[in-house]
Amino acid sequence: MEENPVVSQPKGKNQIITATAGKSKDEMRIFLFEFFGMALFAYGIICSQGSDEFLALFFFASVCLAGPFSGAHVNPAVTLSMLLSRRINFAQAVIYWLAQFSGALCGACCCYLILNEVDSPQVKSTEYSWILSDVSGEAFGTFTFILFILIQTDPETTLTPGGQPMTTYVLVAIALYFSREFTFHSGGCLNPGMAVSLQLFQSFQTGDRQRMDFLWVYVGGPLGGGFGASVFFELFYKKQIKRL
Repeated sequence: MEENPVVSQPKGKNQIITATAGKSKDEMRIFLFEFFGMALFAYGIICSQGSDEFLALFFFASVCLAGPFSGAHVNPAVTLSMLLSRRINFAQAVIYWLAQFSGALCGACCCYLILNEVDSPQVKSTEYSWILSDVSGEAFGTFTFILFILIQTDPETTLTPGGQPMTTYVLVAIALYFSREFTFHSGGCLNPGMAVSLQLFQSFQTGDRQRMDFLWVYVGGPLGGGFGASVFFELFYKKQIKRL
């Protein structure tokens, strides 16, 4: 795999999130493993039945599967933050996004065929205060999750310099577990690709199109949180670290 000049991280050192594509075969490999990683995670989310611990374990499994090959974004908001941090370019970001949305749909289909069950995040009340709490929770939870990813995967700020990729995989899974605790009000989705794909599948499967009315909560909140994390990391956190 060719090294992205923006990413100075050596191969094999905290490789999660920073893998990039240099040739068409690398782009295909990124697409396939991001696709399978997202499909596995979607299947795991449904099977977890709301268990935070099992969801974190399924996420860890997805990261282990995709990490060495795609960097394991497994989340469009993470891909957006990598794009804003100039670790990938726009063309590569599109590959990630296509793989993530299609992978989540595939995971939902497999879960329905095997278990005859699919569930998706849904706003429980249409009251203004409730919606505001849901959006804020999704944004804040995603902010903390992606900020940790940016810190851990940057060679200048990583908490485990010289550590093995598996260490980063474990830490990122733990970060997701605790970040979701900020968002119990909304269900802690933190993943626009997962929300869109699962809600699309369930709305067509049940015929309930109203499920899509507040999908923007699970898209705008995480994307806003990812954007905020990138800005905070690049303009403040990284500069403060350099001054130490």
